[in-house]
Amino acid sequence: MRQNFWTGLAVNAFALLALNWIIPNYAGVNPMAQMPPDLVPRIASWIMLTCGTIIVAGAIKDLIKARALPVTADIDWPAVGWMVWPFAYVFLAIYLLTQFKITHVGGPIIAVMLFLLGERRWYMILGCSVVPVALLYVLSVYLMRVGVV
Repeated sequence: MRQNFWTGLAVNAFALLALNWIIPNYAGVNPMAQMPPDLVPRIASWIMLTCGTIIVAGAIKDLIKARALPVTADIDWPAVGWMVWPFAYVFLAIYLLTQFKITHVGGPIIAVMLFLLGERRWYMILGCSVVPVALLYVLSVYLMRVGVV
C-alpha cells in the first residue's frame, strides 16, 4: 500500500518533470520532419502520468480501507540499503565512464552488476558483458567510422 503510493508519486513527479522541463528543453526541433521530435516522449510521459495516477488512487483507497497513514516512523533500514545500492552502483559506473573509455570499463561494469544480481554462470557473465561492448566497438569504429569508444 505505502510502497504503491510513493512509487506512484515518484512516477508522476518524473512524468511532470519530463513534460514541463526535460522534453521542452532537450527534445529539439526539426521543421523538416513529418513527426515532431517531442511527440513520442510526450506520449510516453502522459502514459506514465496516467499509470502513476491510477497507482496512487488505488493506494489511497487501500490506505483508507486499512486506516493507515502514507508516512510511518518505522523505517526498515536494511531494506532501504537494498533499494539504494543499485543507484550507488550506477553513479559509480557513470563516474567510471566519464574517466575511461567504454571499451575499457564497460565489460567489467556489466559483469560485476550481473554477479551482484545473482548470476553465477561464467559463460553468461562473460557473454552478456563482453558481447555488447564488442558490438558497440565494431559499430562505432568500423561501421560508423567514429572511433570514439
